[in-house]
Amino acid sequence: MDRQLPDVRLALCELWQAFGGMALLARHGRDAPWPHAPWAREAHGALTPRLRAVVELARPRRRIPSFLTGGVASRGGRIADELDGMARTRPGLVREELAREYPGAFTDPLIAALIREPEAQLGYLAVELANFWRAAMEPRGTGLARSLEEEILFRSRTLAMSGGAALLHELGLPAERADGADRLTLVPMLLADGTHWWSAVGGRTVVSYAARGAGILRAEPKRGGAAEPARADRLAILLGRGRASVVRELGTPITTSALADQLGLAASTVSQHLSALVSAGVVRRHRAGTRVLYELNREGVALTECLMNQ
Repeated sequence: MDRQLPDVRLALCELWQAFGGMALLARHGRDAPWPHAPWAREAHGALTPRLRAVVELARPRRRIPSFLTGGVASRGGRIADELDGMARTRPGLVREELAREYPGAFTDPLIAALIREPEAQLGYLAVELANFWRAAMEPRGTGLARSLEEEILFRSRTLAMSGGAALLHELGLPAERADGADRLTLVPMLLADGTHWWSAVGGRTVVSYAARGAGILRAEPKRGGAAEPARADRLAILLGRGRASVVRELGTPITTSALADQLGLAASTVSQHLSALVSAGVVRRHRAGTRVLYELNREGVALTECLMNQ
């Protein structure tokens, strides 16, 4: 299998993170299920008609236009550079790709405008994407960056030790795309709805997948410990507010010290909560190099979804 996939890479791309968030909002609006719900309630107003049209363009084949995929060849693409590259895409390339790959797009007035005047429309699109990033993604930037770096490190171990085919199997991704490309770049998304978005860029096939704990993005926490549980906070009623605050942060892998710092709690207190949750069978721990990471297991995710989806 690896002989068919000699070049499998992992990469980060903020533009794809934005697209994942846009797709989630286009599908669910503010009523996205847990763990996306807190983020969606705050971010749904940032999705403009033009951004929604781009998502709907990609949805039938789950293929993102190549002019929206800048930066994925690098380890850590930044949104400003990616948008600058998108705005400078050759107009002929935009028209050719839309006509060839998305023939049904002409019925949407915003996409039709993109075909008629790609330079101007790409400029408008870049501005709206930048605004979406600032409003919906940037307030969670610290947690987003940390979670994605942890994800890349975790998956890189599989890639290095077992090869590309093993990593694709682990992620539930197809071994190859319909175009037969044998060079793949895998992009983790924190905001995802189970869709494997893909694109063809510079001779590579780029495929997204849902990072572990996808969707756990919220504003920076307030210091000073957990707040009193709201009457409808069933998770806090069942577990206690301190332990519930720990559970909410375990959608992505995290160390005890990082979790204590994030919650403003003593490391010893967090350690006690984690030990209890591991004993209860809802949290797993694993080693990544010299660090021990904790995250919700399948049972923990199911329990949390049940209690938080009101």
